[in-house]
Amino acid sequence: MRKDIEIPEVKDVYVAALEVTDEHGDTTWWMHLINDTDGPLENILVQSKGYSDLETKGGKSTATLRKMVKVLPAKSAAKLEPMMPEIFDLFNEYWVSFFEGGQMKDRKYIFGPGTIDMAFSEPLPVLQKQGILVR
Repeated sequence: MRKDIEIPEVKDVYVAALEVTDEHGDTTWWMHLINDTDGPLENILVQSKGYSDLETKGGKSTATLRKMVKVLPAKSAAKLEPMMPEIFDLFNEYWVSFFEGGQMKDRKYIFGPGTIDMAFSEPLPVLQKQGILVR
């Protein structure tokens, strides 16, 4: 029965970490949802949490946060939340569910411990800046 269920592939939708410097020179990492598709994403629910043990999703952990984005137009990005340096040593998971072309899709994006660092930066689609991208 499970073999009959078609699970749609998520393409050109990413979660990225972008380091932003404010007018006082302070830097903050902001998480963004990027829609690099040719159509809008609708009714987007993003659930984020951090944990130290990948297998059990336990150990040291953070609270679970949820954010709703009604519509994310094609070739655009939405700012999700700031990420504090205190949780860079955790697995930071972003589970994104949305409708695209009338079909529900979802995907889990995980930043590994120590990966939110400019040493791992690359050009971010849509934002046209350097940051950390989970594909």
